[in-house]
Amino acid sequence: MTYHDLLTDAQANPDNADFHSLRMAYAHSQDYQPYIQDETNLQVLRTALHVGEHQRALDAIQALLDYCYLDIEAHMAADYVHARLGNPEKSTYHRTFAKGLIDAILATGDGQNYDTAFIAISVPEEYTLLRLMRLKPAGQALQQHQGHWFDVFDVDHAQTSEPRKLYFNIDLPRTWLERGLSGRSHGSDDAGDDE
Repeated sequence: MTYHDLLTDAQANPDNADFHSLRMAYAHSQDYQPYIQDETNLQVLRTALHVGEHQRALDAIQALLDYCYLDIEAHMAADYVHARLGNPEKSTYHRTFAKGLIDAILATGDGQNYDTAFIAISVPEEYTLLRLMRLKPAGQALQQHQGHWFDVFDVDHAQTSEPRKLYFNIDLPRTWLERGLSGRSHGSDDAGDDE
């Protein structure tokens, strides 16, 4: 099934969606943008949430989901806003979608070392996961290990301040980036096409 087929199924029934397959299909689709986020609407969303402008927040959320429906932060914000507005069905829908995406990441490893690194499909979801785990990044290094690429974070727990490292396998975004750079260096206009 294509990414759009899987997404349509997940949108219709997030309780039974295969979020791992959905994430992997997205990473191999023409829609894939692992290093790019709609920063304008993200800032609008955060400001609107801070001041309690719910409709403005919903407009920004919709724009973010139109840009990338696998945006965990947007689904979490939608859950919160709809709960505040008394829309339990919509709140539950977005909470289920966000949880499905988060659980799919957590199922890929424990992030403790290279061999059990979380598989990340985008930079934003790395930072979302760090926030959810209550970990504050104190440093980050791009590393190669046995032919794979990793983002390795030095992190402190928000409550205990206990230092540790957290590993993300970023082969998928790095492959996308290298393919794009290779295409530009050869003057190709179709570097982002599916193979």
